[in-house]
Amino acid sequence: MRIITEQNKRYGNIHYFCTYIGDPLTCYVLRGRNGDMLIDTGLPFMRRRLAEYLSDYDIRYILLTHAHVDHDGNAVRLRRDTGAEILLGERDRELIGHYGRQPVKATSPRYRARNAQQNFMGRMNLFSTRPYVPDIYLSSGNTGILRELGFNAEAVPLPGHTLGSVGVLSEGVLYCGDAFTAIWGKPDITPHAASPAAMERSLERILDISPEWLATGHGLPLRMKDARPVIRKYLLMSRQRKLK
Repeated sequence: MRIITEQNKRYGNIHYFCTYIGDPLTCYVLRGRNGDMLIDTGLPFMRRRLAEYLSDYDIRYILLTHAHVDHDGNAVRLRRDTGAEILLGERDRELIGHYGRQPVKATSPRYRARNAQQNFMGRMNLFSTRPYVPDIYLSSGNTGILRELGFNAEAVPLPGHTLGSVGVLSEGVLYCGDAFTAIWGKPDITPHAASPAAMERSLERILDISPEWLATGHGLPLRMKDARPVIRKYLLMSRQRKLK
């Protein structure tokens, strides 16, 4: 298992833990006035090494960008070990322990086979965590809650990949979960979404926010200047497909 953190390679002031076994999985830490926040928790096999990395931090909160097992797989165990509170988008409540409740669609014709496999595997326990209850649900009505908790940050709803997907905007970095990806080592569009239409609107929102960095759930952080042309091209091609 290969692991890269900011101790190996720096991207601005981003604190990250990226694990490679096949596709990369990335978790982040946001420093706060009253303790720190972990953004996403990865899969269970990562837990021991992730816990070692987190020993240098005071984790008080665990924010899940969405309720897929590769992001919430260690949430309950880490809450038990650290006493942290879990935050999750309200509309992903139904996904907890039930991946198949939000079937995904391919975001491009080239991902149709991958998408079919994703939905098939989603009906198996492999893709679902054990049910848990978040401590705080996030919605468009409480995006400022992170400031109340001591972070120079705000929650940003980014529905599409899941209906309750949420990002975190802090000091020029948008921690965007799977609203965008670097899974193949370059800026790219996430291959599947519960709502491709909503995902497109979230990509437009990312363009409007225009952060310096995009910290994605798969792969190393990206400069927005490198992601911007990929997003614009995808949105243009999507509009052209709809006109045919």
